[in-house]
Amino acid sequence: PYPDRTLLDELSDLAARHPGRSALLFKGGTFSYRDLEESSDAFAAALISLGVKPGDRVALLLPNCPQFVIAQFGAWKAGAIVAPINPTYTEPELQGALNGSGIETVVTLTRFYPGVTRVRPKTPLRRVIATNIKEYFPRLLRLLFTIARERRDGDRITPASGDHDFQGLLRAHAGRKPARPPVGPGDPAVLLLSGGTTGTPKGVLGRHGAYVLTGFQIQAWLGSVLDGATDVILLPLPLFHVYANVGVQSLAFRTGCPIALVPNPRDVNDLLATIRRVKPTFFNGVPALYTALLNHPDVQSGKVDFRSIKCCFSGAAPLMADTKRRFESLTGGRIVEGYSLTEAMMATCVNPAQGVNKIGSVGMPLPDVAVRVIDASDGDEGVRDVPTGEVGEICLAAPQLMAGFWDSPAETGLMLRTHGPEGRTWLHTGDLGYLDED
Repeated sequence: PYPDRTLLDELSDLAARHPGRSALLFKGGTFSYRDLEESSDAFAAALISLGVKPGDRVALLLPNCPQFVIAQFGAWKAGAIVAPINPTYTEPELQGALNGSGIETVVTLTRFYPGVTRVRPKTPLRRVIATNIKEYFPRLLRLLFTIARERRDGDRITPASGDHDFQGLLRAHAGRKPARPPVGPGDPAVLLLSGGTTGTPKGVLGRHGAYVLTGFQIQAWLGSVLDGATDVILLPLPLFHVYANVGVQSLAFRTGCPIALVPNPRDVNDLLATIRRVKPTFFNGVPALYTALLNHPDVQSGKVDFRSIKCCFSGAAPLMADTKRRFESLTGGRIVEGYSLTEAMMATCVNPAQGVNKIGSVGMPLPDVAVRVIDASDGDEGVRDVPTGEVGEICLAAPQLMAGFWDSPAETGLMLRTHGPEGRTWLHTGDLGYLDED
């Protein structure tokens, strides 16, 4: 049995037991569990004072930075549903995301503020909160950024009358611990955008309990190589994506491992600087990122020490055998390849951290995750398992599957179906694969 908990409970416990321990590492600065608990309390109080109610959606148009995590926990404490949005969206895509989930509140990086103001009249937006990327930089880096890059990168803005400054809200509500609405594992927590079966982006509604379930599963899977709070999780994958948002955050707050946030993984120089500084033990990436690192001159000349890395995860695209071999020889740690999708909320398949690791395979299901491969030619009603080695549609069952698509019952019914002798709910992924003899 899993405990009746949420990530809010995990954070509160960590802040009480280890208040000074680092929760987040960012650009050479640290942010403790106490800092995160108190700042998210203040932000929750701010949202409530602005009229945000339980069940409201709060969009986060942010890269990986402390503000994302503060705003996320603050929104949860206010009873709201967090809706992370890809910061690289075009304005029509942003407008569609805001309208699709009926979003009235957005926390945006200052450089994206002009785009938000342009689409605002065509959306339900009522509250805009802007934050500068430099706000949690160490003092010297913040000064250098202000002088050399703030204006050039579009971060120096003046919010319109009626809009809000993130830091101003935190200062105004500092020290307040608002009366929190009851939030339990079965309550809605997050809307992550996915194309589903139609390709049109829609909100995948995940429950609070999905985070804790996933955290326990990944902790069990990686327990043989990760020690807990002495490890550092490097996170260049974006927090608007299910793997970072549900997978990495759940593992971090379950184990007390700090997360080293990388705001732009395409800036390989900054990524390597972060690796040198934090000496991560768990690295999360996609095949293109591993290739970019291997091709960097500093890596090829041996100027970067990867030996702290014990384990790496790769997903989203096939990992070439040569990339895996070269990166593992550099680090001494294993790259484990895995498979999941947003609708599964990290009910995933992944190769073992130790033992047999099959090139070209996405591994085995995590604990309490079941996989079937069914005859895709039978149409929507098909539930016949295909023989070993035969290609069919991948179906997943797990306790943390999505609650459904936001305001889309017909689309939900296409993907979540109950069948089989045990009457389990299966996620029909639309993806093709096969089970081998193991």
